[in-house]
Amino acid sequence: MTVLRVNHVNVSVLDMDAAITFWRDGLGMSLTGRGIVEYDHLDAIVGMSDTTIEWAELDVGDGTLVELFRYQHPHGTPVDPTVTNPGTTHFAFEVDDLDTVTARLVSFGVPTASTAPVTIPFGDWAG
Repeated sequence: MTVLRVNHVNVSVLDMDAAITFWRDGLGMSLTGRGIVEYDHLDAIVGMSDTTIEWAELDVGDGTLVELFRYQHPHGTPVDPTVTNPGTTHFAFEVDDLDTVTARLVSFGVPTASTAPVTIPFGDWAG
């Protein structure tokens, strides 16, 4: 078996409209679909009962999708996204203009850990 590519990643969100605004307007992704699902097979996929999900799909630009889920039922509990907590994830996107994207994300209220881009001095990610 060989993994061919990333098809999609999923992010569970609290506010679908705010999430779409961030991913579409903040990062420039294209909204490709949006809806609500409550199918029997969905319960089997997620391992819960009476599941209702509001979803949206955004295209990164190369065919990779970011899938947003807002569980209408059952409700979840927001997690602490501190980077040291097990289960916390991150996404790394290549962009054509880091300064412009950083300024745009800051204008959307995204907190930054550093005051400027950090140069990595060695290894595969040097630069």
